[in-house]
Amino acid sequence: MNGIRLSEKYAAFTTEKPFDFTKRSTIGCGGFAPVAFYPKTAEECITLVGYLRTDGFPYQVLGNLSNVLPKSGESDGVVISTKSLKGISFSNGVFVEAGVTSGALLSACKKRGLSGAEFLVGIPCTVGGALYMNAGVAGAYIGELVESVTVIREGELTVLPRSACEYAYKHSAFMQNNDFILGAKLALEEADEASVLVKLKAYADRRKHLPKGKSMGCVFKNPPNAVAGRLIEGAGLKGLRIGGAVVSEMHANFIVNDKGATSEHIQALIAVVKNAVFAQYNVRLEEEIRYLE
Repeated sequence: MNGIRLSEKYAAFTTEKPFDFTKRSTIGCGGFAPVAFYPKTAEECITLVGYLRTDGFPYQVLGNLSNVLPKSGESDGVVISTKSLKGISFSNGVFVEAGVTSGALLSACKKRGLSGAEFLVGIPCTVGGALYMNAGVAGAYIGELVESVTVIREGELTVLPRSACEYAYKHSAFMQNNDFILGAKLALEEADEASVLVKLKAYADRRKHLPKGKSMGCVFKNPPNAVAGRLIEGAGLKGLRIGGAVVSEMHANFIVNDKGATSEHIQALIAVVKNAVFAQYNVRLEEEIRYLE
């Protein structure tokens, strides 16, 4: 992909050359992609994906890059960012486009007196990313709010009912297929602004103990009947460092980029943590984060 040359048909799309993962990802490391596209409509997304497939350019669809670890060096493909898909419609239920941030969604819901998504407060995600990984906290997940998800599948707009999304703990069908998530219709409840504010504050208070700085959020899923952070802490790994990557002293399921961590530092630290927890507890931790190629 080095030195990629795009034909004139791509000129209509908003682009960024190169796309620097160090500046764009919440972990603050990684290499670059030769180009990123910022389509603004579903039609632009369909056209762009068609062009890329015809021309043989691999691509990755990304949102806020908050639960991902980019690799160092050059990416294997171009980036399609959903950040310009920012529409929220209340005309027929609540339809939220993939690039809407959790903060923008919650602000709109508060103004409209809609409740149900407050658990997303403080999570630095876009709706598309949340739908992809079934984001949530404290037993509340976005998959539970989904009525339908609109995707691009084989070049066509397709509306999937919730049952087709295979939502489970930190899992969805989108992790195994090539669907391009455009947005979702969410089932929210009417509520007065005061009650919404109370719920927002309660969830925000739960996040006060989380580490500040550059991270990917929780690195590992909770194993059955266990909590990943407690296992990591129990294995004596808080504060463990490789290069600029360190297991947070505040929350052991966070790895923080402290003083210039590279992707290799973080991957090495993840491997050490997994091995140590298995040696101590005979439990194999599974990553929640997504590795980018």
